[in-house]
Amino acid sequence: MTDDPTPPSSRPADAVRTDGGSSSPSTDDRDEADGRDGPAEHDEVDEPTGEDETPGESADERTDDDEWDEWTAGTVSEDTPTDEPDDEQPTGDDAATDDPEPDELAGNDDYPWSSSNRTLGALVLVAVAGLAARLVWLGERLVHQDEGRVAYWVVRYLETGAYEYRPIVHGPFLFHVDRYVFQLLGPSDFSARLPVAILGAILPLAAWLYRKHLRDTEVVALGLFLAFNPVLLYYSRFMRSDIPLVVFVAFTVGFFLRYYDERQRRYLAAGVATLALAMTTKENALLYPVCWLGAAALLLDHRLFRAPVTDDLTVWGVLVDYLDWVLPFDLRGSWNTLTAGNVNGLVDRHIDWWRTGWTAVAVAVGLVVEFFAIIVLFYAPRGGGYTKQHAAGWPGPEQAGQNIGLWNSLGQLAGGDPDMFVAVVREAIVGSWEEFTGQWASDHGNSYLSFFEHYVNVLEAAALVLCAFAVIGFVVDRYSSDGPRDLVALASYWGFVSVLGYPIATDIRAGWATTHAIIALAIPAAVGLAIVFRWGIESFTDDDPVGVALTVVVLLLVSGQVATTAVGLVYVNDQDPDNMLVQYAQSSSTDLKDSLQEVERIGREQGGPDDVDVLFYGNEYYTSNLSDDFQPPASSGYYERRTLMWYMEMYQYRANQTDGESFVYDTAITLRQVNRTNAPVVVAIGNGSNGDDAEDIHRWLIEEGYEPREFQRFATVNRTDEGLGPGTPFMIYVNESALSEPADVPAPEQSNAVGPVSTAPTDRLQTAARTVAVDDWLRRAARPARARGSPVLGA
Repeated sequence: MTDDPTPPSSRPADAVRTDGGSSSPSTDDRDEADGRDGPAEHDEVDEPTGEDETPGESADERTDDDEWDEWTAGTVSEDTPTDEPDDEQPTGDDAATDDPEPDELAGNDDYPWSSSNRTLGALVLVAVAGLAARLVWLGERLVHQDEGRVAYWVVRYLETGAYEYRPIVHGPFLFHVDRYVFQLLGPSDFSARLPVAILGAILPLAAWLYRKHLRDTEVVALGLFLAFNPVLLYYSRFMRSDIPLVVFVAFTVGFFLRYYDERQRRYLAAGVATLALAMTTKENALLYPVCWLGAAALLLDHRLFRAPVTDDLTVWGVLVDYLDWVLPFDLRGSWNTLTAGNVNGLVDRHIDWWRTGWTAVAVAVGLVVEFFAIIVLFYAPRGGGYTKQHAAGWPGPEQAGQNIGLWNSLGQLAGGDPDMFVAVVREAIVGSWEEFTGQWASDHGNSYLSFFEHYVNVLEAAALVLCAFAVIGFVVDRYSSDGPRDLVALASYWGFVSVLGYPIATDIRAGWATTHAIIALAIPAAVGLAIVFRWGIESFTDDDPVGVALTVVVLLLVSGQVATTAVGLVYVNDQDPDNMLVQYAQSSSTDLKDSLQEVERIGREQGGPDDVDVLFYGNEYYTSNLSDDFQPPASSGYYERRTLMWYMEMYQYRANQTDGESFVYDTAITLRQVNRTNAPVVVAIGNGSNGDDAEDIHRWLIEEGYEPREFQRFATVNRTDEGLGPGTPFMIYVNESALSEPADVPAPEQSNAVGPVSTAPTDRLQTAARTVAVDDWLRRAARPARARGSPVLGA
């Protein structure tokens, strides 16, 4: 590898051709030739030239045929003239005007694909449509328990300013980002999911970075898969770190590909930055290098199998070519010098490199500093966030709360005292690694076959089209006349390794794990889908109505299947236990959120700062001091009410931001405490270790005029299929005297609205939009009827 910002004259990693030769086209003007990254510096072979043509030719100056060709690259009709191959290689001016045929480009990465601004515009439109698909009704679904626990701790972080990395709730990225989102928009289901939705929406733009290795049609197809695949769409509307990780990985691979193509260090710096951001999202980011190594090994095996053993290229030569571009010196040149027996020449080559290539070492050091600076920025504790003994080398927990954190350490560093800064950096790097290995490095002891079956079932239910086209794209590309393209083969192997490997690494069966295979399989899937489109274009240019009709039918069936699946899984049945994307910790009670909005209204309208508005009753809910739970892990009573805790903390935070309003919640373990508190809302578990008291509390509250409402904490009433034992229904009792509302607001039972309007602007907009649009149809036709309270507990 050289350090010249212009690419080398040959790319050894792609030099192997099926005919046994070695390709080394000039690539100095890859981007410059089409006017994307800057003015052209060379006039070489990548673009055909003519007297009236310029590399920066605008779209308006292009002929209709040129515009058509942008979308039909790789299509050669019977009427298209083709040049017969010459026995001799063209030289001089002939070489500069002889562009390779599309069929030559199909099988390898030796020649870059030429992409147009029209392709970029198409990706932007896809991203905008994907953003709309992610934002519509974003705040409607009741939060999953994993969403609720992270959002709860983000609000606590916002309230206390204290943060410390805890691997049980995954990386720090969402904590820091959502903290600022909550500050700006206020905490709500909508704002909690907004960063993930935005990142998911920009994911299709990553396809533009792959343009030198994919046709225009393949780039657009890749963007479509990344925007509208039901799995990616569902979890882009989910406050969880999997989609941010997938997005950063997609851009990381893209930036490294751009560096591979251009050898311009800005792409390397961007790739390192996104890789570091990926490491701040979720711990399974470390699995990606493992998948890449497995995919690279399969690709190398394929290269070795196909390598012709000739005087010019041996198996060892293939290995050297495969590694040449990775290393910061000319491995191919050194190999040739060594095989020639010129040891002194080899020494001289490396001495010369150190004389002129020392900047590569400086760049490498800078990239390492960049990577760890981002890691420290996110993983460093904030605001006295130390709660464990000897954290970061400090003597003990007595330092907790003394503003030990990143920003204070920088202030002390500026004042000449580096001790706290060194300790914080050590905690961010070494301490975080120790926390991670202590939490996730152990064996989960799960059944591989059971987890693998679930993984495949999710792909079948929500990514069937993508997987089918991935197989088609991989097979067609692999067995094309010129052999497979490295990117397509590598992505296919990467996806294959992920499908096999993730069931080993995951600790629970959940659909979000499939996102990490889908991001890889989308690349060969895009190749497969583009084949259908180009077939239709070729049929159209050849006046073949049958071919055009078949293409239209296939595309309509494919788009219809994806759209139907997405609407059903993402919007209509997003809490249905039969939905393969719904993990068991998602409540199946679709009307629970309506009642919770009612609870917020009651709490903020009645009572004062010293009056309890919501009381959690029972051993499973009890916490002696709720204010102690400012960082995970929390007290035991927290875990049984993770979803509800998010809503209680959110409601309390909103009330505290409004003068004259309050919202207070507490816990109790005796009926006497319930009677003394006289809270307008009481929450109790319907069964469990406190089951003996469940009937007593139920009868007593009914006699006191409370309306009982039963809900499910999990996605199924009976979770034995998940090996988790019986479900856990819980009751919300609302004092009937507190149900009275202002005269201009219809009662929830008599209104088609989702429920009382939330005080959060984002929730209010979401509720109004869904009500006006198609709420009646969605809720009545596609979801269970609204659950009504029963006078008998658990009925």
